[in-house]
Amino acid sequence: MNSPPTSASRDCRPYCSPPQTVKQLLEQRRQQNSSQISTALGEYQQDTGAISGQSFIHHSSSHQKDDSIVFQRPGSHYPYSPLEDMFASRPSPRFSPEGRYETGRTEPQAPDTDIGVASSGAYMAPFTHNPSWMGHSSGTCSTTGADAFLRMPGSVVPDLMPIELEEARTQVQGISPEQLLHRDEDVDTILHLYAARGLRCQSYAVAERFLQYGLLDAKEHNGKSPLLVAVAANQPEIVYDLLTLGADVNASDWKGQTALHVAGTYGLSDVLRVFLALQHQKNVDVEARNYDGLTPLHCAVISQNNVYKTKKSQNTPNAQQRERETLTCTQLLLQMGASCISQEIKSNKTVLHLAVQAGNVPLVKFFLEMSHADLPGLINMKAHGNTALHMAAALPPTHPTEYLIQLLLFYGGDPSTRNLENEQPAHLVPPGEYSEQIKLLLKRRRVMSSTRNQSATSL
Repeated sequence: MNSPPTSASRDCRPYCSPPQTVKQLLEQRRQQNSSQISTALGEYQQDTGAISGQSFIHHSSSHQKDDSIVFQRPGSHYPYSPLEDMFASRPSPRFSPEGRYETGRTEPQAPDTDIGVASSGAYMAPFTHNPSWMGHSSGTCSTTGADAFLRMPGSVVPDLMPIELEEARTQVQGISPEQLLHRDEDVDTILHLYAARGLRCQSYAVAERFLQYGLLDAKEHNGKSPLLVAVAANQPEIVYDLLTLGADVNASDWKGQTALHVAGTYGLSDVLRVFLALQHQKNVDVEARNYDGLTPLHCAVISQNNVYKTKKSQNTPNAQQRERETLTCTQLLLQMGASCISQEIKSNKTVLHLAVQAGNVPLVKFFLEMSHADLPGLINMKAHGNTALHMAAALPPTHPTEYLIQLLLFYGGDPSTRNLENEQPAHLVPPGEYSEQIKLLLKRRRVMSSTRNQSATSL
């Protein structure tokens, strides 16, 4: 019988010295990313000073069509503005009855009012699913090398380096099964730790061995599989490798968080691009619920709301970058098929309710300016009796709140709708500088709505 590994064998594990847990490694990586973002945004502001006219995806003048190029991450230089340039000058998509986006017509634009925030055109360009963004048209997909799948110019997961991979395989082959499958005090395996450290070749070599033992989705003490650890560590290349080896794309942790939940919560857009590009191969559940009843899109919007509030009070480079990343994650999840009409379990709120409740005017405007099959139906959906218009009316009566209500009314919000307390939106307006203007706006539109309804009935 094989004896259990000794403490000496544990300390000689090749993944770190001194040994660290996944929790410690992920915390270090978050701190490093925060520092890199601040540095990168500072250089971006000094070097460019304006939004680039180029595509969001960085194009290298030297690469050829079939080259494999590493993901571009925040680093020493960040020469573009991700959100504004990502989908510039493209038509708005259409929202299907199932709540999913399709390319198509464009809705009329709401009247623009200067309220101190950028309009949709400057703040967030229209979003659409453009197959050329992934480098393939409908029905075709151009790939080269060993599954070089991401035909997104300048953002392709590179093939593994053969020499480095063989060295890693040789190294792993020298580890006994007892050492290979050993778990530390946090139930972390060597694969969890390699993924957390971003050691791609070693992760791949170990994952091949774990696949033989049926442990590719082994979970640590918080229920995270190696895939979830790679996502949390923002390692899109390792995420891709694990998925192509057969890792469970919908694995969840002890909170019910899938990879999409984690990526949406932390604004990991590169990771979401991997799932988007592999979506035609993997059965990704974009509407999965965590144990709080939230979909990944709910998580991304809640995260974006928090960042939006932080940016309003502390407009730092880090806050600006976090806002861009969370907004980009929201767009990517929509492109994957996430539904705007999905209601979270506890309070039945849609993402529109969440954005309105946070007073996030740019995000609300983005949702409204997407073409929907039944936009008034989305706006007038109730969350425990309250529509988005009820929630907007209950916000502090400021100029942005007035503009938010104008938007909701323009796109079909019904001011005559009553909540469970038999209150209309106008009844919820708190006292303040713009209270009377807001009440008058709601009452006037309510009268107009009633007149139209009566006319329609008489006909």
